[in-house]
Order: sequence, then C-alpha cells, then structure tokens
Amino acid sequence: MTYCELWLESGGGFSQFRVALLAPDEYELPEGFTLADAQHDPDKKLYVSDWYEGIVAAKEAIDAAAKFYTDRDLKFLYYREIRKPK
Repeated sequence: MTYCELWLESGGGFSQFRVALLAPDEYELPEGFTLADAQHDPDKKLYVSDWYEGIVAAKEAIDAAAKFYTDRDLKFLYYREIRKPK
C-alpha cells in the first residue's frame, strides 16, 4: 500500500516548528515543501516546510497538508507528535 507520512519537528526548544513529509515519488506535494538534506528511506523522500514560529502556525500547516491529500483521496499517516529533526 502506498502512503505518505506527516509529522511536526521542533527546532531547538518549543518555539520553532516545521512540517516533515515522507512521500513516495508518485505523490504530489503540497506547496511550500522542499527536499530535505538527509534521506533515510530508499522508497520515500523526506520533504520539509519552512520553520514556523509557534505551534499554532505549524499545526495549521500540517492540517493544510493533510487536507491536500484528503482532497486527492491519497492515503497518508498523520502522526500527532513532535520529533527532533533528522
């Protein structure tokens, strides 16, 4: 089954956040995501958003990415957690 994954990452404390997106090549990307420097999965590519000040803006951005995939009827996993950047 093909799907992408979404989660938040924190940059140095809890004031800056970004959305991380792990997507297979055939998936479209929402606007505002760029290929991350580090890649760890041979089947999917890691993309990240710009950094947001505060959790509220980051939450809105991850929700917008989830809506992007819902509107296209594409499968995704939405992790409600904050990870350290890789």
